[in-house]
Amino acid sequence: MSPKALRDMWRHRRVLIVILTPFLLLPLPVIIETTAARAAYVLGLMAVYWFTDSLPMAVTSLLPVALLPLLGVLPSRQVCQNYIKDVSMLQLTGLTVALAIEKCGLHIRIALKTLLIFGTKPRWLMLGFLLTTWFLAMWMSTSGSTVAMMLPILEAVLKKLESTPDLDEEDDDDVERNTKSSTKAKENEAFEMEIKTEMKGELEQETQPNGKSLPSVDHPDDDAAKAKVHAQKEMEKGLTLCIAYAAGIGGICTLTGHAANLIFKSNLDDLYERHGQEAGVTFATWLIVGFPCSVICLVLAWIWMQFLFLGWRQTLSLQKDNTNDKAAKKMLRKEYENLGPMSFAQKAVLGHFVVLVILWLTRDPRFIDGWAWFFKKGFVSDATSASLVALSLFIFPSERPRLLCCKRNRENPGPVPALMDWDTVHRKMSWFVLIFMGAGLAMADACQKTGLSYWIGYQMGGLSSLPPWLMVFIISVGSTLITDVISNTATCTMLMPILAGLAVSLKVNPIYIMWPAAMCTNLAFMLPVATCGTAMVFAFGRVTVMDMVRAGAGLNVICVLVITFGMNTWGKAAFNLGEFPFDMLNATIANTSTVTMVTTY
Repeated sequence: MSPKALRDMWRHRRVLIVILTPFLLLPLPVIIETTAARAAYVLGLMAVYWFTDSLPMAVTSLLPVALLPLLGVLPSRQVCQNYIKDVSMLQLTGLTVALAIEKCGLHIRIALKTLLIFGTKPRWLMLGFLLTTWFLAMWMSTSGSTVAMMLPILEAVLKKLESTPDLDEEDDDDVERNTKSSTKAKENEAFEMEIKTEMKGELEQETQPNGKSLPSVDHPDDDAAKAKVHAQKEMEKGLTLCIAYAAGIGGICTLTGHAANLIFKSNLDDLYERHGQEAGVTFATWLIVGFPCSVICLVLAWIWMQFLFLGWRQTLSLQKDNTNDKAAKKMLRKEYENLGPMSFAQKAVLGHFVVLVILWLTRDPRFIDGWAWFFKKGFVSDATSASLVALSLFIFPSERPRLLCCKRNRENPGPVPALMDWDTVHRKMSWFVLIFMGAGLAMADACQKTGLSYWIGYQMGGLSSLPPWLMVFIISVGSTLITDVISNTATCTMLMPILAGLAVSLKVNPIYIMWPAAMCTNLAFMLPVATCGTAMVFAFGRVTVMDMVRAGAGLNVICVLVITFGMNTWGKAAFNLGEFPFDMLNATIANTSTVTMVTTY
């Protein structure tokens, strides 16, 4: 085949993948005439399209609605019910609250204030960006929105550091001293120019007999300048990557921090409901495992990034702030002062946010009865709290009204606008995430009801010979590596039903292997494709793929070790992960489709 033909095929690779993949996978449902094989056909098709990005992710997510009924796997009504569930509404309403924070500018105020508190020395500036992004990522649900908000602030700081003159922020004594010295410099200017002219003439005469110049020796000042520029570039790379890494680490802290967390919860809840039990993973109980793991990962990430991009001397340095550090701090202070005092809208949104967190934490804390105890058991969830607060945002006024909520001042007559409007939600909401979650839940439902997930778990039965902690470690590493080449939500969507079947097959608590896998899909840092945050940081233009691999590989290992340690210590104690929660006599592994597939192979 000619090179031109190969180039044409490469240009049209996405079209070829979309057309050829269904035919290449067709032998699976044709040869193995079971519903599980047909479900595997749809799952394989979606995996190829997600992996190659041949179709938009949201479009690929609609395949179960079309193919599962046509192939006789599940009826259309049952498939469509998976696209709007309790976790879907939790995602929708949680994002609405995050958009309200963004609309009123509260996130900018939080970011600038945090950076001012921690200072502008490289290591403290790095910690400031890590903590700010980490805290915002806990609540903003999508790492892309958090990173998109922090990158402009980082760009302003970096430009200030790059363009700061030496005299901008020196002390008054230094300015006076430099002014006096500049006068003497002007008096000696003619003398200096004369010496330079003489030196230049001498250098021109120093040539070899063949006319070639003698080898020049680099001036020490040139080496120092190059080293300073290199250190500046390394610091910029470190600060840029810190934003992406903190967004991923902050997302595992809370249940609503990432879509993958909600995908895990929905699959887990469905599995426990089929066995007549409750999983017990709520916003409050998630913090038992998620918060300590997130904090430890953040601290270790800060140490790792310092040694990697600042060097151990800079990390352990106790020097005072230099001119650039003071100039950057002055710029941040000026930006913060330009915001003025907190507006009525910002105070109102902050109040709504605090109320929402309190409702989430106190609904069902497990160790005592929460406020959900006053209502019918099983009727109230975290989505209920988020929906109430989101509805209030569309009603509560954004300005202090003169008469209830119906009138503003004389200069602006008319009704007071609410804190949130539907146009903002319509424009900025990540609607594709809801469709994506729905596709994952639909495929999980199909895999479990046809027995496919249990069959895959049966094939992975060799893991039962490993110690439990090693099995968790291997699964965590695998989910992280897969996420480095496929998006985190796609990875979690595919893994959750498989790991659920594996847990039942091995008689292992499903939380023990599903939870760390879900968290590790948010902790892939090596390649831009892993998450929205890493993709946006790479597009920012200050880091290369090799920079991401160099920093992300070590951080991946650190985070996987922390997650494994957390699940086998306080996580195991809090959720009793050493016991299998289901009665195997009633487990659906005895499903006829499962037995058929196992005997077929």
